[in-house]
Amino acid sequence: MHRRALLALSLAATAASPGAPLGASPGAPLGTSLGASAAQAAPASPQVVASFTILADFVRQIAGRRVGLHALLGPEADPHEFAPRPSDAVAVRDALLVVRNGLGLEPWMDRLLRAAPPRGQVVTATAGLAPLLVNNQPDPHAWMDPQNAQAYARAIGAALATALPAQGPALRAATDAYVARLEQLQQRCAERFAAIPPARRVFVVGHSGFGYFAARFGLEMLAPPHEAGAGAVAALVRQVRARQLRALYFTGPEDAALMRRVAAEAGLPVLGRLFAETLSAADGLAPTYEALIRHDTTLLVTGMSA
Repeated sequence: MHRRALLALSLAATAASPGAPLGASPGAPLGTSLGASAAQAAPASPQVVASFTILADFVRQIAGRRVGLHALLGPEADPHEFAPRPSDAVAVRDALLVVRNGLGLEPWMDRLLRAAPPRGQVVTATAGLAPLLVNNQPDPHAWMDPQNAQAYARAIGAALATALPAQGPALRAATDAYVARLEQLQQRCAERFAAIPPARRVFVVGHSGFGYFAARFGLEMLAPPHEAGAGAVAALVRQVRARQLRALYFTGPEDAALMRRVAAEAGLPVLGRLFAETLSAADGLAPTYEALIRHDTTLLVTGMSA
C-alpha cells in the first residue's frame, strides 16, 4: 500500500481511540514503544518526538524524566535514509514538542509534518545558525561543533520551557547546566588539539560529516566523495602517503569497506570508528552526545600524535 495511504489509515485508527499511548518511556531505549499493558499502567506524561538520537539526547539531558521521549531513528540509524512508519506519524501528530535538525538533514520530516500536522510545537534546532556550505549547499551536521551544540540546547530548552510552563524554571536551570557542561567539553577538546602541531592536525575519514568539528578545532579533514570511484580513492591514497598521515577512520558499515581499502593501499591500519550522525547503543562507545565528542577527540588525538 502507498505510504501516504498507510499514514492516513494510521491516523484514522488512532482518532478512533484517542487514549492510545505513544512513544517511549524515559527509561526505555530510544525509538522503542511501551507495550499496551505497560503503557496503560504507566502515568501519562507529555510526549516529545526527536528526529534522531543526538537530538533525543539533548532533550533527555535537559528534560530528564519530565517527558516521554520518542526518537524516530534509533541508535546506528542513518538520518539521511529513513522511511517514516504510520506509528511515527501518530507520534508526531500527538507530540507536545517535535524536535528536528533542519538544514536539509531530514527531508522526510517535512513530508511527515505535512501528513500528520502536530498538535504541539515544532522546533528546528539549527534555526539562526550560519551553516557551513559544501558545494553551495548547507552542511546539516552543525551539532558536531560543540559551540553549535550549546545553541541547540538553548533552543530545545526554551521550547521545552514554553511547552511546559509549570516546569519552566526547572527546565531553564537544567538547560543552563547542560550548556555549561558543553562549554567545558569544548574547552577541554580545544586544549587537547592545541597540543598537536598544526601540520599534524589532519585526519582521513570515510564520511564528510566532520566539517564543523574540524573548523571549530583547527583540523583538516580529508574524505572521499560520496560516490568514490577508483580515481578518487587513488588520489586520497596519494595524499595519505605524501603527507605521511596516520589518522584514518571509518564512521559505520556504509564506509568501513572503503576506508579499509584506502588504508590497505596506503599500507596503514584503520584506527577505529568515529561517530557523527548517530549515538551508539547504551552500552557502546558513544551513548550520549558528550560521550561522542569525547570519544572522537580521543581517537583523533591518538591518531594525529602517532
